[in-house]
Amino acid sequence: MNVSFVFFRYRIVFVICTAFFATVFRMFASDPTACDYAPAGEYIKDHSIIYHDGWYHLFSISGTAGYYHGNNGNEETVSWSISKDLVNWEMRGHVMHASLRKGAFDQHEVWAPFAMKADGKFYMFYTGIIHPFRPLTYGKPGDDHKWIYEGHKETIGLAVSDDLTNWEKISDIVLGLRIPGRDAHVVWDDEGQEWLLYSTGPGNTDGLGQLFVSRSKDLVNWNFWGTCALFPVHAESSTVMRHPLTGKWVVLTNEHYAISDSPLTFLKSEVKKYDRTYKGKDVDWGFAGEMIYYNGKWYRSGVLGEKNNWRLGFTEVEWVEDGCFRIVKPSVIRSVEKP
Repeated sequence: MNVSFVFFRYRIVFVICTAFFATVFRMFASDPTACDYAPAGEYIKDHSIIYHDGWYHLFSISGTAGYYHGNNGNEETVSWSISKDLVNWEMRGHVMHASLRKGAFDQHEVWAPFAMKADGKFYMFYTGIIHPFRPLTYGKPGDDHKWIYEGHKETIGLAVSDDLTNWEKISDIVLGLRIPGRDAHVVWDDEGQEWLLYSTGPGNTDGLGQLFVSRSKDLVNWNFWGTCALFPVHAESSTVMRHPLTGKWVVLTNEHYAISDSPLTFLKSEVKKYDRTYKGKDVDWGFAGEMIYYNGKWYRSGVLGEKNNWRLGFTEVEWVEDGCFRIVKPSVIRSVEKP
């Protein structure tokens, strides 16, 4: 037998085995619950993660670590980081900014990005803020800093991109998308053959307990439909999706969840609290969560850690048919304070 042929055959076998074991190693070596990330000198807050071209792309409200969000310069831009494994992240810069133009719906701040890909384009829904009272301060004010609500406005806006780097704002500069609320989340409804946008607003309960829904055929032009859910406490950072086991619609907030046969209304559904226990103890998985399916497992992202120094973490969860999900493995980050 030709020696070179034998060598070539064994070389092919070696390459295939190496690739196989490398893939297996990555699957077992990468554990998102080990994630403990924020860009250098910054904190992570409301965020969105999308997968594209072999990379996870993280977009987040950007703030200077240790400083209150009401300080000028904070939460006026969106940070962008990338990762292959949800654990090791690289900061790429800031890609979306407040307009800083008088009269614009996003004059002062931009909050709660929700990024997605559809029809070959990338869409980023965000909350534009007008907040005229952000006085100069020489300290590091915390929660005791006086928050002057007068003139504060929140409006959903939209930017689009072809490359995840350059984002063009396309909503009306004054009116945004003309729908109420903040903290947008968008999902496709197969039955209705339309896009649904969920946003949070003041309710008849404590704080932002009302969830709105709006409808669209093209992701650009939206019609406000009305209130679709009420919660006893904040319904911020809501996610609406199909339950992976039952196929029913489930709305997930920071504190509660509800299940329905229709994505347009959860008003007749029982609102329940999550089971956050792990080995008999309560676990804090943070706030502003998103659901991520990675390597055959489900994870809930969350913002955890010391206040104004928040970092991105993941909690491994397992869906259950008679409810929502249970904790399988907590994040390595332990929250010091709640938002």
